[in-house]
Amino acid sequence: MRKFLFTLLLLLVCHIGYGQSIDSLFDEFECEQNVDYVKVSPFMMSLGKMFCKHEEGSEIIRKVKSMKVMDLGDCSASVKKRFSSKVSKLNRKGYEELMRINDGGEKVHILMKIRKDAIRELLVVCSGNDSCTLIQINGKFVKDDIDKLVSMETGKKNGRH
Repeated sequence: MRKFLFTLLLLLVCHIGYGQSIDSLFDEFECEQNVDYVKVSPFMMSLGKMFCKHEEGSEIIRKVKSMKVMDLGDCSASVKKRFSSKVSKLNRKGYEELMRINDGGEKVHILMKIRKDAIRELLVVCSGNDSCTLIQINGKFVKDDIDKLVSMETGKKNGRH
């Protein structure tokens, strides 16, 4: 009976630990052929912040610590399919879903990780036949920052500056 319980517990732990993490997704696909991958380290972000003191949205940019962007748009169909499969197995523990969009097979998930009333990580995952993109933004934001960013962008699209 003890062996059975131990085996069952071991299987459960292995199954829980199998979920794909964000870092392992970046690690697995960043070297694929035709992938566009950009990683901006905290040091580079601090240098970049010096040049956007009075620009539109600069107060939000100052709160970004680091970011990674990976676009698989020019990759083969098999790579995109593998990416979409891995995204579906993504371990979302610790993330809250901010938004989910499903438009004709193209799926977009916007997730956030919150600690002490601050958004510490924003994650945008796009998967589908044509667009496969992964964006990770680390920093320290409050929900009002996200509201300002959204209203600023919707104002631009509606012809307001």
